[in-house]
Amino acid sequence: MPRNSFEKYIIEIRTNEHNHKKQRAHVHIYIHGEEVGSMFLDGEMKDGYLKTKDYKKVSDYVKKNAERYQAMWDEFQSSAY
Repeated sequence: MPRNSFEKYIIEIRTNEHNHKKQRAHVHIYIHGEEVGSMFLDGEMKDGYLKTKDYKKVSDYVKKNAERYQAMWDEFQSSAY
């Protein structure tokens, strides 16, 4: 599973082995190793909760890297898992 870490955050794209086939592309967000939610690539929270300060940082990072995350998402969706 590709993971990107910065500051205290880990952002992860999960493969379709986690039942993500046909879902809108999103990333899972961890803070200090604990999953706190997931976010669509446009910066909108899918589920979970982030403090305003954390949301701003993570949202900006996800939007900045959305093209790369979308490419990984597309690759995983076409895998055999």
